[in-house]
Amino acid sequence: MPTYEDLVLGNLGRMASRAALVGGPAGHLRLLWVGEAFEAWLGLAGAGVALDDLPGGLAQSLREVVGDALTIGEPVRAPCARVSGGVAYTTGMLGLPLATRGRERLVLLCLADEAARTNLLKTLFRSTRQGMVAAAALRDATGAVHDFRILALNAAAAAMLRATVETAQWQRLTTLLPHLRGSATLARLVSALDGTTGSFEGSYPRPDGSLLHLRVEIAAIGELLGVTLTDIGDLKAREASARLLFEHNPVPMWLSDETGAVLAVNDAATGHYGFPREDFLTLTASDLLAGGGPAPGGSGPSQRHRRRDGSLIDVEVFSGTIPFEGVTATLTACVDVTEQRRAEQRIAHMAHHDALTGLPNRVLFHRRLAAAAAAGTGLLCLDLDHFKLVNDTLGHPAGDALLREVAERLRACLGADGLVARLGGDEFAILSPAGRDGLLRLADRIIAALGRPFALAGQDVTIGVSIGIALAPEHGDDPDGLLRKADTALYAAKADGRRTRRLFEPAMDAALQSRRALECDLRAAIAAEALEVYYQPLVATGDLAVTGCEALLRWRHPERGFVSPGAFIPVAEETGLIAPLGEWVLRQACREAAGWPGAVRVAVNLSPAQFRTPDLVGTVARALAESGLAPSRLELEITEQVMLEESIANVAVLHRLRALGVRIAIDDFGTGYASLSYLQAFPFDKIKIDRSFTAALGREATAGAIVQAVIGLGASLGITTLAEGVETKAQLAALRRSGCGEVQGFLFSRPVPAAEIRRLVAAAAMPWMAAA
Repeated sequence: MPTYEDLVLGNLGRMASRAALVGGPAGHLRLLWVGEAFEAWLGLAGAGVALDDLPGGLAQSLREVVGDALTIGEPVRAPCARVSGGVAYTTGMLGLPLATRGRERLVLLCLADEAARTNLLKTLFRSTRQGMVAAAALRDATGAVHDFRILALNAAAAAMLRATVETAQWQRLTTLLPHLRGSATLARLVSALDGTTGSFEGSYPRPDGSLLHLRVEIAAIGELLGVTLTDIGDLKAREASARLLFEHNPVPMWLSDETGAVLAVNDAATGHYGFPREDFLTLTASDLLAGGGPAPGGSGPSQRHRRRDGSLIDVEVFSGTIPFEGVTATLTACVDVTEQRRAEQRIAHMAHHDALTGLPNRVLFHRRLAAAAAAGTGLLCLDLDHFKLVNDTLGHPAGDALLREVAERLRACLGADGLVARLGGDEFAILSPAGRDGLLRLADRIIAALGRPFALAGQDVTIGVSIGIALAPEHGDDPDGLLRKADTALYAAKADGRRTRRLFEPAMDAALQSRRALECDLRAAIAAEALEVYYQPLVATGDLAVTGCEALLRWRHPERGFVSPGAFIPVAEETGLIAPLGEWVLRQACREAAGWPGAVRVAVNLSPAQFRTPDLVGTVARALAESGLAPSRLELEITEQVMLEESIANVAVLHRLRALGVRIAIDDFGTGYASLSYLQAFPFDKIKIDRSFTAALGREATAGAIVQAVIGLGASLGITTLAEGVETKAQLAALRRSGCGEVQGFLFSRPVPAAEIRRLVAAAAMPWMAAA
C-alpha cells in the first residue's frame, strides 16, 4: 500500500520539494514530512522535528501560519523569516488546512516564493540617526597610536562630518577633523584601545567652519574602535536658550542642588527679594521661608517667604529638575501672589459682610444662626422706625451715615458677646447667648440708644427701633423658623406703636396669619374697587346748618361684613396700599362734593404715609382739576403724626397744598405731646378736638378746661375749632357755651353713603334742628 504522503504529495509534482506537512495534537505540532527545497530553507533535516524546536525564530512564524490555517479552515499566506550568521532569510509561506478520513487535522506548508537575504548588521548600521564609525589605529615608528583610519561609517556619521560615505571611508580621522590633532579627544580615543570605555561631550570645528557638538561613546576590540556619535547641537542650543530665558525672565528664579544650596539666581529674584547676588548665592531654599501665615513654608506650591527687609510675601512655587553644568539641579520659580491673596480676602469678606456698615450680612448671619441655634441662643430682629423719611428728606448719603451710626451703637450695646448683622435696608439682627431676661434688658438698651438724636446733615434726627425676640431652643432650633418667629414678634412690636420690643408668643402666629389674610383681601378689594366712601356731616353750632362733610372709607367684606377702618387702614399704611387707596378716596370725594350746594365743603383725611409719596401736591391738584371742585371747598385733615415724623419736609408740603387754595385741618388735636408747637409751625385753618375730650365733658372738669383752652387758643389765632364725637344735647350745649364753631357726631348723623348725603345736604332744613 502507498503511504498518504506518497499518494498526496506525489500529486504535487515538483512543488513537493518546496512543501512540508505539519500535524499532531495542539501544542505538540511536528514536521511530519519535509521536501528538499523546504529542508534547505530550514537549514536542517526537519522531518520529525517539533515546531517549537526550530531555531532562528522559525518556531514562532510557522506556529502562527499553522494556527491561523487551522482556526479559519482556509488557506493563509504570511511572511516567515529565519536568521543565520547575521543574515535574515525571508520568504512567503502558504498554509493549506487538510483533514484525513480519521479526522486528523494537517496543514501543508509551502514556500510561496524565493527567500530574500538581508544583512542585519548593515540594516542596523544604516537605519540609526546616530553616527557610527569603525576605525583602525595608526601607529608611528615607535608603536604609538597617533591617528585612526576610518574603515566604515554610516550615512549619519558622514553627514555630521560634512562628507559622504564614499569620500570619508579610508580617510584619516584628523583629515576630516584637523582640530583633533593633539587634542584631549584624540587622547581619549587612544586610551580606549587599552580597554577604557565610556562617553564624553565635546565641540569640534568642521572643515566648513561650522561647530559640531557631539556626545561620543567608545568601545574597542583590539586595534579597532567602534565610535557612536550623537549630535547634541540642538540640545546645546536649547541649553543656551534656557540660560537666556532663566537670566532675563521677569519671574524670580533660582537653581539649587540636592542640599538646597543656591547654584544660580536670576536678576528678577535678587531684585524682588532684595538680596545682592553674592548674598543670594549663600542662601538655601529654606532660608526664604517664613513661619506663620496662610501658607507657612513647607514644600507645597503655596508658601510665605520673607524678603531681606523683613516684609512677608505670599508666593506660588513651581519647581522641576533640569541638568545644569553636569549635575541635576532643581529650578524654582516663584510668583508673588500677595496682592491676589489680599484681593481674594477682600472679596471673601465682601461676600459675607455688608459693604456699608462692615457688619456680617444675611448669608454669614444665617450660617452663624444655624450653628448657634442648636446650642441655644437668643435672636433679635430689629427694624428702624421712620428710616425712609431720612432717605426721602435728607438724601441717601444721610441715610447711609445714619445706618453706619446705628451699627456703631448696636455694637456698643452688644459688647463682646454675640453678633450683630445687617440683613438689608434698615433691618438688623442680633445673636446673643443671654437668657430671656438678659435679652429683654439688651432690647431696652438698644431702644434707648437708638432713640437718642442722630446728628445728620447739620440737624438732629430722631428715629426709633422696633424689636422682635425669639429664643432657641424654646421657640425651635431651625434657623429659618426662628427668623420667622422673631419677625412675627417684630410685627407685633410695630403694631403696639413702635419703639418697643416683643417676645414671640404662639398666639402671634395666628394674629399674623389673620393680618396676612386681611392684607390679601384688601388688595383684592382695591383692585375690584369694592370699597366705598361714606360721608358724615360737619354742623355749625349756631344754626346747626351743614358746613361740610367728612369723607370716610368703608369696606363691606363679603364674609366679614363691615371691617373697621382701625383694622384695615394700618395694614394699608404698612404695605404701601394707602397711596393708591388715598388717591382714589380723594378723587371720589372731590367728584361727589362738586354736586353739592356751593357752600358745603368736603373734608378728606391724609395718612402720614401719603406724605412720603413723591407727588402728593400733584395728586391733589389733579383731583380738583378732574372734578371741577373749587379748591376752597376741599379741606385736608392731617394727624399730629405728620408733624412728628418730619416736620420740616412735611410743613413744606403743607405750604404747597395751601398754595393750591385748599384748607388744612389738624385732626385729633390734644392727644399728642407737643400739639401747641404745631400751631406755631403751620397756620392751620381748623382744629378738630379729639372725641375723647368731648366724651368727658360734664364728667371730668379737666376735659372741660382743655376744650375751653383749645377753643380760646383757636379764637385768638383765628382758627376754627370743631369738636368730634358729639352724641348728646348736653355736649352740644357745653360746646356752644365754650364758643366752639363746629361739631360732628352721632347726634346729627352717622356716616352715610353718597346717595343719602346728597339728599341731606340738599334739604332746606336738617332733621336734627328741631330735636336740638
